[in-house]
Amino acid sequence: MDWQSIVVPIAVTAATALISWGLTLLTALIKGKLGDDALARYLNEAIGIVDSAVKATYQTYVQALKEAGTFDKEAQTAALEKAKYAALSQLSAEVKEYVVSVYGDIDKWLETQIESRLYELKQGAAA
Repeated sequence: MDWQSIVVPIAVTAATALISWGLTLLTALIKGKLGDDALARYLNEAIGIVDSAVKATYQTYVQALKEAGTFDKEAQTAALEKAKYAALSQLSAEVKEYVVSVYGDIDKWLETQIESRLYELKQGAAA
């Protein structure tokens, strides 16, 4: 048994715990800074929608391509666009306005949120 087989699982577990702790801290910080439950609700709704869009895109598009061994860079780009479209189509006008007013470009915000969620899912699967 080499040292990597011991250290890697420990590092993955620690990273997962840190990510969860960071997200909890970020949510608390946002709620504290916003001071308005409606705005916090908008952000939580947007993040929940992104989460659902990522999972749905994986289940309906990515998984089949991975199983067929055809999930390449082009398919990855298409998956990102599908997830963005799915999320955008579900966001209410109020939530879109909130995201734009706080973060600016909603497309960039969505890409960041989708990539972040994918990272979390991959880390969870690796653990």
